[in-house]
Amino acid sequence: MSFYEEIEKSVRILKKGKNLLYPTDTVWGLGCDAFNIKAIEKIYKIKNRSFSKTMILLVESMDRLYELVEEIPFFAKKILQENHRKKPVTIVYDNPRKIIYKLNPQAKTLAIRLTMDPFCSRLIKNLDRPIISTSANLSGFPTPKSFCEISPYILNKIDYAVNFRRKEISSYSSSSILKIVSNKVKILRM
Repeated sequence: MSFYEEIEKSVRILKKGKNLLYPTDTVWGLGCDAFNIKAIEKIYKIKNRSFSKTMILLVESMDRLYELVEEIPFFAKKILQENHRKKPVTIVYDNPRKIIYKLNPQAKTLAIRLTMDPFCSRLIKNLDRPIISTSANLSGFPTPKSFCEISPYILNKIDYAVNFRRKEISSYSSSSILKIVSNKVKILRM
């Protein structure tokens, strides 16, 4: 299947409320439409993850980011611009415009990564919605850096595994996570 055929198939899967195992700009991820509560709940169950732990969203453009976040400080924009040349960066924003509070009513933040990965960017653009992204492992277990390291348990629970870049080994085990607090950057994970 070609890149574009795989994108179209993946979009159809996501529009049906199903989940996806897909390559990201960091590691293989489990994802779904970021506004489909049932699909998100299923990912929490697959990972055996507590609902109190949030997951990040992937967006493909600054326009999509502005749909979710009211204000992006200047230095955060600078970090995102430099993201092209360095390790992928996830930023935790306060008081997002759109978030699914039903899963975690106490959450007043939203972690978002502006992806530069061609597959993820095209997937989000064609879906026309942000997607959930969480590593393809059981909660508390090591993050797989390649498709062949993904647990058979995970492979048996997902709705569809993208047939693209399966032989690659990620150079990153995760993204850096930064939180913006009172116009200052706090490093949560390097």
